[in-house]
Amino acid sequence: MVRESMMRVAVVGSGALGAAVADELVRRGLSVVVCTAEESRPPVTDVAFGWLNSHGSAAEPPSGARDRDELARSLGVLRNVTATPPLRGVISWNGAVSWASTAAATARFAEQSGPGVATVEAEALRQILPGLRVPPPVVAHASDEGMVEPDDLRRAFLARARAGGATVVAARVDRIRARRAGGYELQGTGVALVVDRIVLACGTGLPALAEQLGEHIEVPGVPAARFTFIAPELRLDRVVSTPAFEIRPSARHGFVGAEDVVPGETETATRARVRASLSAVREAFGLPREPVLGDVTTGVRPIPAGDGVLCAPLASAPGVVALAAHPGVTLAASLVLRAAEQLGTALTTVSAIDVRARWSGGAGG
Repeated sequence: MVRESMMRVAVVGSGALGAAVADELVRRGLSVVVCTAEESRPPVTDVAFGWLNSHGSAAEPPSGARDRDELARSLGVLRNVTATPPLRGVISWNGAVSWASTAAATARFAEQSGPGVATVEAEALRQILPGLRVPPPVVAHASDEGMVEPDDLRRAFLARARAGGATVVAARVDRIRARRAGGYELQGTGVALVVDRIVLACGTGLPALAEQLGEHIEVPGVPAARFTFIAPELRLDRVVSTPAFEIRPSARHGFVGAEDVVPGETETATRARVRASLSAVREAFGLPREPVLGDVTTGVRPIPAGDGVLCAPLASAPGVVALAAHPGVTLAASLVLRAAEQLGTALTTVSAIDVRARWSGGAGG
């Protein structure tokens, strides 16, 4: 058993949202412990595509519930927080292009998206996407959007939180209970903590923990696949989203693509879907050979019921905030500000709370 200094706020989960909120709380002068079962590769962040956008894609227009203003605000905050080390250079703001199955649908998407998206005709598109064999007559161009390796962004937030004094515990939290003396006790594989406040940022694992505190929350997991590939002849410096494929360049992997997954489908079916996407890439850019497929990662995206965003204190558990969103990587910067305010972080002076930490070799989710 190891005695640790007072850990006032527990953040359960170290994906993009958990890492970002830990960073924000440390910057506000709080003592933070992050509980994570998969610090190396959290499953939700691992399947994220990494397109930072506020408009969606002409190929798959967003529902009316999508809050473009919130997404735009978050992109603005991300620009600011990644302007200095250690986050500087993590995001590439090269923009994105997308098109629908018809020119009319693409133009309608651009018009409805507002001033951040403009239509570009085939001739001008050749400058943006050199090598496109048969450009569509019209595309939607969002010049202010970015792309990121989600795990790089997560690690940068977590590194800055650690530098500010946050502690990261490799442990799965299975049980949470309110203490009569105040605060909460968290228990699970490798951890036993007593803290003042909690941020639940553990994706589809959030409902089970919230239930223990008397709160019913729905965070469905929608399956998706993220894949990497190599195509030396492909010249691309931004996100491209079409009815047939969605890809972006990656300094780490060559290129990254995203595919929806039909619930319950086999791994073989998912891989066939990915290979069809790569064949469409080869056809669109006139590549001399099929792109070489790398890793295919299948996981779930936590999409809270309603508008896909959950950032709220639990009515039945004072001092506990539930945090989940899709797209979580894009929304991380703005949602963590809301979460910090909901915790009531202005009250930073409290009596010390004893924290007991048990460290073990194993860790769960």
